[in-house]
Amino acid sequence: MDRVVDFYLIRHGLTEGNIRKQYIGWSDLPLHPDGVEALHITRSLIPNVDMVWTSDLVRCVDTAAQLFPEKKARRTQLLREIHFGDWEKHTYEDLKNNALYRKWVSEPASTAPPRGERYQVFQSRVEHWLFRFFSELEEHQDRKNIAVITHGGVIRELMRWLYGDSKPIWKWNAHPGGGYHLQMKQGRDQTWTLLQAELITVKVNG
Repeated sequence: MDRVVDFYLIRHGLTEGNIRKQYIGWSDLPLHPDGVEALHITRSLIPNVDMVWTSDLVRCVDTAAQLFPEKKARRTQLLREIHFGDWEKHTYEDLKNNALYRKWVSEPASTAPPRGERYQVFQSRVEHWLFRFFSELEEHQDRKNIAVITHGGVIRELMRWLYGDSKPIWKWNAHPGGGYHLQMKQGRDQTWTLLQAELITVKVNG
């Protein structure tokens, strides 16, 4: 029989950087108090989970603790946001007249932020985590509901990989504290197929 796993891909809660619309990659900002209440709404939409993965940055670790206090989260650097280098904590308004920044926005694969992370390196580490994740699922057949707390850029990259390239990567948006509920099927040949994807918060008014 094919195995179906529910996979909750959640962006960390609100930070001061989100409010200021800054590029926040590896800067280790805490959660903003205004975002904690929204996490309670998210928690009410998710059943009990068997396992929690999280980026090792404090905004994700603290989000995991707010959402799933009864679970010990697995922390990993592989789930960090892309490193924005010299553009960390800057906004679009700060950078919009910078030629290198404009090129990066339109062609992220061809350049990188100064002293930042190249997009190909970011892609590689996110995929490395995903393959590790699938490998562990094969070893633990009892895990049916899994939560992953990470960053907006990581969510976009995972959704692009899982869903294919039929939708532009920038369309896979998740608000702080929100995310996606994915149902994935493991076939008898051990390959995984995405059955459906929906915004977690779509159920708030449903």
